[in-house]
Amino acid sequence: MKVAVLMGGRSAEREVSLSTGRGIAEALRKLGHEVTSLDAADGMVLTAGEEQSSARSALEVHALPQAAMLGVVEAPAVRAADVVFLAVHGTWGEDGTIQAALEMAGKVYTGSGVLASAIAMDKAMSKRVFEREALPTPHWMALEAGVPGSAIDTKLLGGYPLVVKPNAQGSTVGLSIVKHPSELQPAIAKAAEFDSLVLVEQFIEGRELTVPVIGDEAFPIVEIEPKSGFYDYASKYTKGASTYTCPAKLDKELARHVRELAVESSQVLGCRGVTRVDFRLTEDDEPYILEVNTLPGMTPTSLVPMAAAAKGLSYDQLVGRILDLAVADSRARKTVGQRA
Repeated sequence: MKVAVLMGGRSAEREVSLSTGRGIAEALRKLGHEVTSLDAADGMVLTAGEEQSSARSALEVHALPQAAMLGVVEAPAVRAADVVFLAVHGTWGEDGTIQAALEMAGKVYTGSGVLASAIAMDKAMSKRVFEREALPTPHWMALEAGVPGSAIDTKLLGGYPLVVKPNAQGSTVGLSIVKHPSELQPAIAKAAEFDSLVLVEQFIEGRELTVPVIGDEAFPIVEIEPKSGFYDYASKYTKGASTYTCPAKLDKELARHVRELAVESSQVLGCRGVTRVDFRLTEDDEPYILEVNTLPGMTPTSLVPMAAAAKGLSYDQLVGRILDLAVADSRARKTVGQRA
């Protein structure tokens, strides 16, 4: 098949996205597909060498007019592609924006659709869905940027520590753990640099777990132990900064329950393809859903490939399965549309 891989883009997660895209493009070529890589910032075609060296810096990309992104769906390689493989994280990639453009262009693409992508990226909205469906998630409240921290009744969130983060960002960008009232306002200001809406959330003491969901199947659970004590951006992307155990050492029944919650949380948001669901597990073995990632990292050392390996799937096989899911889902939706 002809596959266009969209990577990079304009978000704070550009570098991670480029790394994800490189791995996917290489795997697709090994699987025999005709691959063209493009920068999602404006549709610029990337040679294999440019995939490796990141042809443009984030500063160069952010200097482009935002409207340059509209050129992506008009790029010849995208128009000619049988499938567009999305490797774009964060704003304008994971939030339904590029998905909407591809829908309008009639293109088949990997991952979740417009609405599911938008809801999952909007943490406050996804938490409303979780609460409506009686799925466990930490207590929370949302603040418009500029609203002082003194307006928060922290007792409603269980008191300190608290988690403060932008409502619609990923990779813990702009996130803080607030342990004292004096830290709250600076944390809100930090999060507000990335989003006009700030989420203040109950901090759940316990273990860090994540569960990839491929189609409707939960893969082995990964336990994350950051050496710093906090799974921040550096802990995620600095080699050796965290220890991972897969499958996580959990009681069989508890592991089954967590995996079921992962599938259910993805389904209630309407996700498809591949997702990764992040959890905190208390000392009493109570799991809490933190968020659903609709375009999780797919570098060869990322958590989804790690879980796939524990299940016996190679990185290349995983990429192939995600591609196949996109094609099968597109055919199923066309069949339903023809019956309507």
